[in-house]
Amino acid sequence: MGETDLLFQLDGDADVMKYITLGIPRTMDEVIEKSMPRILKSYQDKTDFGIFAAYLINSEKYIGWFQFEKDKEFEDSIEIGWRLKKQYWGNGYATEVATLLCKLGKKMGKTIVARAMIENLASIRVMEKAGLKFEKEFWGDYDPHSGSPDVLYKR
Repeated sequence: MGETDLLFQLDGDADVMKYITLGIPRTMDEVIEKSMPRILKSYQDKTDFGIFAAYLINSEKYIGWFQFEKDKEFEDSIEIGWRLKKQYWGNGYATEVATLLCKLGKKMGKTIVARAMIENLASIRVMEKAGLKFEKEFWGDYDPHSGSPDVLYKR
């Protein structure tokens, strides 16, 4: 199975996309034209940063991806994020990896940031468990917009 197919397993699921596109699943064409280029762009400077596919240890089971990228808004900061297939929600995987990414970023001397729609209580809980603290509400520039502010967490 190719990378595009794996991304489609995530982006083509309305439940997974609830707090990204307000639950509008992406088509395979949108995954090819939007999602895949975004992932590939994350590797363009060939550093330790990017959006990395996640598999269960000792398994070939793809569970989603994790983001570890230089933040575009805050200097000397790393943005973390995640998107998991819904059958892997509630198992602590997001918290485990987010905590690890926070430790890695802090070892690099960076501030860690994460953002979410204010309604995305599960991701906010992961941020808190990983040691991030609420910083502020803000209005994200994306479409479709939820009509509510987003939240920024930092560590």
